[in-house]
Order: sequence, then C-alpha cells, then structure tokens
Amino acid sequence: MKKLNLRSRKIFGMTSILLVLLLAGCKSAPAGRPVDALELIDDQSSFYIAVPKAADNVLIERIISGFYKDASEADAKMIADHVNKIYCGLNRSKHGTEVQASVEGNIPSKLIPKVLNEKKGWIVSDYSPSNSVNKYKTYSGQIEMSFPSSKIACVGRNLEGMLNKYDSLAALPAEDTTALYSDLDEELTSYLKGAENEIRFFANKPQSFLTILTGAQLDLKLIDVKGSFTTDPKHENQYLLDLDFRFKNGTFLKAGRTLLVLAFGLTNSQEEIIGDSELLINDIRIDKQQLYKLLSL
Repeated sequence: MKKLNLRSRKIFGMTSILLVLLLAGCKSAPAGRPVDALELIDDQSSFYIAVPKAADNVLIERIISGFYKDASEADAKMIADHVNKIYCGLNRSKHGTEVQASVEGNIPSKLIPKVLNEKKGWIVSDYSPSNSVNKYKTYSGQIEMSFPSSKIACVGRNLEGMLNKYDSLAALPAEDTTALYSDLDEELTSYLKGAENEIRFFANKPQSFLTILTGAQLDLKLIDVKGSFTTDPKHENQYLLDLDFRFKNGTFLKAGRTLLVLAFGLTNSQEEIIGDSELLINDIRIDKQQLYKLLSL
C-alpha cells in the first residue's frame, strides 16, 4: 500500500509540474500587436471624418442610428456610451451615402446579441479570412457589421477587407513598433488620429460637402479641403468651423475666395492666404444640423 501511495504521489507531482508549465506557457504567450481602428479604413472614399466622443456625443448617437435605423433612442445611446471615436469614409452619390466605418471603444460581447440578432432582422454568420484559423461573427441587415475585438467594430463597405486586414495585423508580434499600417497617406492619418476634442475631416472630392454646408453650387477648382468642427462655447447648437482649401493654382484661389466670402458671409479677419494656392478660413458659425445632415447615412 505504501508503494502505491508513493507511486500516486509521484504521478500527482509530475501532473502538477506539467500543469504549472502549461499555465506558465499560457501566461507568457505574446499578446500580439494591438490593432488601431484607423488602420482598417481603406483609401477608396472621397470624404474622411474622425468623430471623438469628447467632441460631440450626440453626433455619435446620430451615426449609430444611421448604421442601425431600427434602433430605439435608448439602444443608440447605450451603444454610443461604449464608443470613444468613430472613423468614417464616405462616398456620396444620387443613390445615397456609402459608408465604411471603424469604431474605437469598449464593446462588451454580451451587448452585441441583445442588439443585433435574428429576431431584429439581422443575418448572423461566420467569416474566416483565407489562410487563417480565426472566425469572425458578421451581422448583415441594413448595413454589415463585425466586432473583431472588444475594442473595435467594423461597419459597412468592404467588411471582409477590413476583417482580413485586422486578422493580419493582429497576428504581428507585440514587438512591432510600426505606428500605423494604413492605406491612407501619413499626413492624413496623423491629422485624423489627432482628433481629440474636435471633429476633423478631409475631402478629396469636396463638391457635395460644400453644397451641403453653404446651400449653393460652388464651382471651385480644388485639390482638396480639410478642417475641423468644435462646439461654439456661446451656442451649444452651433459649431465653429475651420477650413483649409487647397486650390489647383492661384487664379482659381482668387475666384474661389470671392465665392466663399459670399457663401459664408466672411469678414477679412476670418481668412488667410498661404502661398499662392491655399486659403484658410476660421470661425465660421454653422448649425449642428448641417453636419448631422452631411452624415445622414
């Protein structure tokens, strides 16, 4: 009997050592490189915008409602409360607005089935990138969504492409110190990433954007326009808008400046010309509903 007890103790001891080694191995396994939400936005949009929660939580709720049109006001607010920042790429046409969005936040997994389920009209399926063992739940309804991690949501156009990129980036080692693997150029990613207490945008085809803001068809020969919205401290229902226009040349700048002065009702103190083709306009007061209309999805 003593021999049996001794043998049992040896087996138990070996099992304990093996278990400890396994647990130690699990703890020491590398977590991998964190994926940044902005890295998942591609370069196929004509308008990009970064909306941090700190800048306008109501706009976050409006965007959520645009993604999920049947969501109740309470559902939209509940989801928005878990969002820190939304990056959107938009393409507007006569058929409507095409959107691609990557959402940065803290999204509890138990929340998703309550909001996105088959009873509410969503088709739930699995997607696995090629040459990957990982599977991601996708939700198809008025728009396509997926939640590859508790910190990121992918929405809209080219969802599979976004998941493919997430999967490949998440597999990189934690030691990878590359700031961003983005399809967008470095200057643009830096600009959008820096949005903290203001809404920042960039348009490489700004015509429809300007029409919505001014209510006029402006024939401006622009390369692009970027700018920011901040809430007017004196009027909570208004933004202060700063714009940076890059014209194709100085001749177009002079003509465009005249049209913009008339459209926005500017004073001399609000504008500044940089070089021979760049025009800065500051502190334009616009109603928040104008931006909400621009982002109506």
